Amino acid sequence: MPSTRLPIIGHPLAHSALEGVVRAALGEAGSEIEIERWERRPHQLADALREVRAGDDFAGALIASPHKEKAPPLSDWLSDDARVSGAVNVFVRTDGRLRGYNSDADGIRAGLASILPRVKGKWPRNAVVLGAGGGARAVVAVLIGSGFQHVAVLNRHLHRAEALVSHFSRSARHMELRARPWHDAIIEVELARAELLVNASGIGANGEAPIPPELLPPERYVLDLVLNRATTPLMDEAKARGGTVTNGQGAFLASTAATVKLLSGTAPAPAGLRTALAGELGVPEDAIAVVGD
Repeated sequence: MPSTRLPIIGHPLAHSALEGVVRAALGEAGSEIEIERWERRPHQLADALREVRAGDDFAGALIASPHKEKAPPLSDWLSDDARVSGAVNVFVRTDGRLRGYNSDADGIRAGLASILPRVKGKWPRNAVVLGAGGGARAVVAVLIGSGFQHVAVLNRHLHRAEALVSHFSRSARHMELRARPWHDAIIEVELARAELLVNASGIGANGEAPIPPELLPPERYVLDLVLNRATTPLMDEAKARGGTVTNGQGAFLASTAATVKLLSGTAPAPAGLRTALAGELGVPEDAIAVVGD
């Protein structure tokens, strides 16, 4: 029996750009895999994954919020990115085993590479990360692996930032990784020494700024992982102050390409992904930012 079922598991769960773009890419590749929406509360995740593991007709599963951080202990094997980040967003089912991956990390690497110096040895060493969910974990994992020496993680609920920092206690022993309260005065102090700001908080999709934009010092790098907007108030302020900025679209496309390749064995055409994302967001294709723009 061919593996044709692919649940996307989250709560709450509605149609998302990820669902639409992955479906389009799989269809373009000639895959028979069909996405299903499984709305499951956190306590139901283990049962859902047991069903996927037991069913020969499952290709795997896509893991959405708020389950990414809860998925690693439920896997049979973890990629390096999933293990280091402590988050899984893709399961591939192979011979009754669930192999967990974090393709969000592929997207973060691509997003950073699009704004930071081409020579990795010239990348900055200090960063501020807004948010503490699964996406933020991928960000911190990539920053640790890229040689950053000081990373401050801020979240409106400090205990979540502290939990994230605690997870990385071993892999971040060579650096300073701290959870900080979400307060304007603290944000200003941290940004004074951080050349890079990554917004992984989810705030900004409705056009609001996650922090007062005037707190940004000049000439900062900003990766704002907002997907549905070409620009944000945070990006506009950083650019006005001589900064280098990008939104989350390039990172999303790179992550989605990695996801589709894991599931189908074939890398999707970048142009097809870009067309699909433009359709999902209801914008012209040339309005979609890609890595290298």
